[in-house]
Amino acid sequence: MAVDPEDGLVTDLMFGMMLVFGADIILLVGLLWILDATSATTFVTVTVAVVATFGGWIAWRWWQLRQLTSTDKTPLDELKHRYAAGEITDAEFERKLDQLVDADETVDDETERTLE
Repeated sequence: MAVDPEDGLVTDLMFGMMLVFGADIILLVGLLWILDATSATTFVTVTVAVVATFGGWIAWRWWQLRQLTSTDKTPLDELKHRYAAGEITDAEFERKLDQLVDADETVDDETERTLE
């Protein structure tokens, strides 16, 4: 399952699944416990299992998001992201792109001189 950082830590899908399945199961077992059809131990066990399952899902997602953000992004990647997010205008994007290209060419020239 691909992780999209734009969705945040807890996605709509996760929240919906917790409400639809997790809360319903806990409520059902709680009702059975109140009606003496099951024990308190069963209720606690089911509740812990449901909460642990969703907690594990959130922990896995947090770990995946950390993996995405820990990778080394180049300045060009950052520039593209800011442009795509609408943080900078077309003119700013072009100007900053030219600066990056010029800086890259300068580094390449210095590297070639060092190697010679």
